[in-house]
Amino acid sequence: MNDGKIIIDKIIAEAEEVAKASLAKGQKEADAVLKAAQEKVNKELDVFDRNAQAEAEKAAAKEISGAQMQAKKAILETKQEILAETIAEAEKRLLSLDDVAYAKVIGGMLKKLDRSLGTEILVSKKDAARLADVVKENEFTLSAQTADISGGFIVKNGDIEYNYSFESIITVEKEEIQQIAAKILF
Repeated sequence: MNDGKIIIDKIIAEAEEVAKASLAKGQKEADAVLKAAQEKVNKELDVFDRNAQAEAEKAAAKEISGAQMQAKKAILETKQEILAETIAEAEKRLLSLDDVAYAKVIGGMLKKLDRSLGTEILVSKKDAARLADVVKENEFTLSAQTADISGGFIVKNGDIEYNYSFESIITVEKEEIQQIAAKILF
């Protein structure tokens, strides 16, 4: 029986060797599958991280851009308010000039006026007395009619009127006045 035991031991030893080899091969294959799976997971995590980072950067850039736009809008609104206040203040100061200074401003405007537009000048009721001399000095005729304007004058040529009131000049020249004021203020 010894021979039988030797053969059985040999078969068991060979089976153990085959089993060990199979286990080693299986373990090697399992390790390779695990390694491949881990690499795939790592790549997917990297892609996910890059995508998440890119999305976060886009969201941050969008927020920053929106905030910058709001800031620019607020600055623009403030500048427009300042310009409007400046123009209103300039008109107010023109209207509050003393009689001599006001007559000088109107006289300067009349000197530059094209006489082909007409020679009859209409002014506001309050300006009629204080501008009579300057209108006459510039060889225009002060109309007996008055105009509903706060300052400046209107040139009348028959039925045609050319409005040189301060309100009209500011309205017509507003954009240019704003550009000039903006250069000075900002």
